[in-house]
Amino acid sequence: MNLTRPRNGGRYCVGRRMKFRSCNTDSCPKGKQDFREKQCSDFDGKHVNIHGLPANVRWLPKYSGVAIKDRCKLYCRVAGTTSFYQLKDRVADGTPCGTETNDICVQGLCRQAGCDHVLNSKAKRDKCGVCGGDNSSCQTLAGVFNSAHYGYNVVVKIPAGATNIEILQHSYSGRPEDDNYLALSDTHGNFLLNGNFVVSMAKKEINIQGAVFEYSGSNNSIERINSTDRLESELVLQVLCVGNLYNPDVRYSFNIPIEERSDLFSWDPYGPWQDCPKMCQGLHRRKIVCIRKSDQAVVSDQSCGHLPLPLLVTEKCNTDCELRWHITGKSECSSQCGQGYRTLDVRCMKYSVHQGQAVPVEDRYCSDQLKPPTREPCHGGCVLTRWQYSEWSQCSRSCGGGEKTRESYCVDGFGHRLGDRQCHVLPRVMLGNCNEFPCPSWVTSEWSECPATCGKGMQQRQVWCQLSEDPLSDGYCNASTKPESLRLCELRACTSWHVGPWSPCTASCGHGYQMRAVKCVSELFGTMLDDSECQEASRPSDRQECTVVPCLVVPKVGASSLSAIPLGKAAQWRHGSWTPCSVSCGRGSQARYVSCRDAQDGMADESHCAHLPRPAEVTLCFSPCGEWQAGNWSPCSASCGPGKTTRRIFCMNYHQPVDESFCDPEVRPVIEQECSLAACPPPYSHFPSSSEQPSQFMHKPGENQNQGVHLSIRGNQWRTGPWGACSRSCAGGLQRRAVVCQDEDGRSASHCDVASKPPESNPCGSGPCPQWNFGDWGECTQTCGGGIKSRFVICQFPNGQMAQEQNCELPKPPSMMQCHVHACPGDVSWYRGPWKSVR
Repeated sequence: MNLTRPRNGGRYCVGRRMKFRSCNTDSCPKGKQDFREKQCSDFDGKHVNIHGLPANVRWLPKYSGVAIKDRCKLYCRVAGTTSFYQLKDRVADGTPCGTETNDICVQGLCRQAGCDHVLNSKAKRDKCGVCGGDNSSCQTLAGVFNSAHYGYNVVVKIPAGATNIEILQHSYSGRPEDDNYLALSDTHGNFLLNGNFVVSMAKKEINIQGAVFEYSGSNNSIERINSTDRLESELVLQVLCVGNLYNPDVRYSFNIPIEERSDLFSWDPYGPWQDCPKMCQGLHRRKIVCIRKSDQAVVSDQSCGHLPLPLLVTEKCNTDCELRWHITGKSECSSQCGQGYRTLDVRCMKYSVHQGQAVPVEDRYCSDQLKPPTREPCHGGCVLTRWQYSEWSQCSRSCGGGEKTRESYCVDGFGHRLGDRQCHVLPRVMLGNCNEFPCPSWVTSEWSECPATCGKGMQQRQVWCQLSEDPLSDGYCNASTKPESLRLCELRACTSWHVGPWSPCTASCGHGYQMRAVKCVSELFGTMLDDSECQEASRPSDRQECTVVPCLVVPKVGASSLSAIPLGKAAQWRHGSWTPCSVSCGRGSQARYVSCRDAQDGMADESHCAHLPRPAEVTLCFSPCGEWQAGNWSPCSASCGPGKTTRRIFCMNYHQPVDESFCDPEVRPVIEQECSLAACPPPYSHFPSSSEQPSQFMHKPGENQNQGVHLSIRGNQWRTGPWGACSRSCAGGLQRRAVVCQDEDGRSASHCDVASKPPESNPCGSGPCPQWNFGDWGECTQTCGGGIKSRFVICQFPNGQMAQEQNCELPKPPSMMQCHVHACPGDVSWYRGPWKSVR
């Protein structure tokens, strides 16, 4: 900032750049909102970015508990709570710094002011409550009360106009609880403090018609009530005595006005002009004030209270303008042809007489005038031609914004069709937008972690159809574009070291060693692998030292008399016990330690044991981990006599079908067995005619018309029984019948023409078969420690129709499954709360 240097002996400007002076210094009427309360109430119903507030929040001023340096900030409290917030950095200029001081806030700083509300004034109230007084307008009354009975006792009546009220109750023996408590009530018996035998122990402030009383609370050795404000109505001081009825010790003092001579004061009707009550053409008056006759000074109105009020001095105000209703606009007629109505926009207008201008104001300023009607009749001009439209076509798209069209016809007022050229000046709309809402789309969650720690696993994710934030049925989205919800995941191959038991010690006495089998096994398939497939660093030891009882010392007595046994014949194979099966379920392998030992049970080269067959070092093993589950038996293949019935067999593990190698083959249920129904009827002794052919010989389309009886060259013939029941109610079923070879006498024969043998089975059933249909897995109920997830599993035809579960082939897919079976980490776990909406 460039400053011009003073010339001609001048100096730079000194002092403050801004000056302030007081205005509107009259005291606000008692019982009305004070300035700070008004500034807080301006925020009623506003949240100012504070969460958790009620919609109709009310704000009250926060007076106590605010630091001295923050007294000129606007702190407001939420009504009905103790929560308070700073709503403004500074209060409006002229706001009192607090309830206990006359100083006022200017530009966010607390500045000195007197009781006359004037900046930099030192005026103070005397003991009589008069600003700038000399203590001569009142006298002090004091007293002591120390005798009482049980309950409430009247101590003294404090008259209206009293100031500087001080009340003390000294407790018995200096104890906070002496069973004597101060109380205040009005002259009608309505308690204002500690009434109805309910005593407040906490410190509090009581506002009685604008006079603020401070109460110390009952839990003090000296109970105190005091106020410096002027009392507007009479109060009754009482003391409540309960318990042991110790004598109270109440001491009180207050100032009351001195009766003044009535002829020293008078009403002056020529006080300052009051504000104009109307915006235009109003009538205001001068304020009537009470003055002291000796010096014409304005005093309290109480000094003239006994005198009759003079006539008001009034004068017209705001005469340079006037208010009246004005029609500012009209709507189109509601009828284009014939009688109708239109609405009128009627506004309150302020007309300036001198400036010749008119501006709209709020309607309340014209409330003393009759408002014109806002509706009037009108007559339409009867348009001769117009466009008539057909219905809109279907939208070109069901979502994502499409177009619709319609045809238009030019017609007259009677609906008669005209040529389009007679309506060409009129606008017509034949194309419109439609279905502008977004299309539903597939939404996916994140892929889950691969459930396998090694080998192959299956990851999953949730896939659903969604529009905006709302999930929909899958039918609303394109099934051909549905993302996959399952996919394979493959980690490193699962391998581990398997060990067998230790072999016997190689020495029968003294020091030796023992061996065991150590094999690399695939945990996924349970097969032996090359050792390089497992981690070499974690390979268990396959040899360890061992000590048996000490050997006996044999003295040297020359050559042994025993004949030498050929080493090759003394060696033999030794082996340990088998290791556990390499898999916990299914087919695996197990191993054992095999070694060649000499006569002293020492380690020998395997060639010394070549004359003996080497024991197997690895063998297959089986651990069943599934259970056989059988379906229902099919209907008997024959309708009479012997037949066969079948059923399906599944190997199940945790409600899911697995390979049959996981179930014990020795206990596998049978899938076919014989069945026998009632004996078949005796064969006919002659060839039946078409009229007498029984129902079991009725022909089917496409079959040989002589199916009931077939004759062979030698007189033998094929005879058939009736068709049995269909094995299924839908396509893919099978029905059977008995076909036997008999001679002419109906006896069983063995020489019938094989080429002409009727079929024993026939496809049956119609329509598609129902199948199992299932949805995606839901979320796991636990994040660890073993939870449950579920899904819907239904038996359904391809057209969506539901079917009974027994109509679908076994096995039924599981509807529940264990999940997150891994142990939880210590005492820590995730907690999943309810979903929340996101806007």
